[in-house]
Amino acid sequence: MTTRTLTAAAPRSLTALALATLSLGALIAPQRALAAPADMTGTWVNSNVTTSGITRVNVTRAAGGQMTVQVFGRCHPNDCDWGSAQMVTYGTTVSDSNHFTATAVYAKGFATTTLVMNFARGRLDVQALTQFTDGSGRQNYASRDAFARYR
Repeated sequence: MTTRTLTAAAPRSLTALALATLSLGALIAPQRALAAPADMTGTWVNSNVTTSGITRVNVTRAAGGQMTVQVFGRCHPNDCDWGSAQMVTYGTTVSDSNHFTATAVYAKGFATTTLVMNFARGRLDVQALTQFTDGSGRQNYASRDAFARYR
């Protein structure tokens, strides 16, 4: 029995190999527009004008850099103000200062809603995770909405 080992010819230049690898990686890697937290600031309105959930989100940044979010939900005759909550922003690595994701928690007494907000390409996507804490037997639920910057 003969055992054969296949070997590849060594590249002439490791630099050429590295450049080819980087070029290929750039072509197949997903492109993501990153944002500094300041890019999230402003008033955002739900793209779905008939939503029964969150209608508007106001993101502000204090002088010290702390960010807050104020949420309004569908109520009649006027939208309900959930109040303001502190935002925590996240990058893709521990050294990434371009944060495009944020969270905020609203404890409303009867329920706790955690918001997960993602900013990309001029749009704010908000996922709301609501957990009922009042023993009512209502089911926890999740919703997701897209918001456009109010001009």
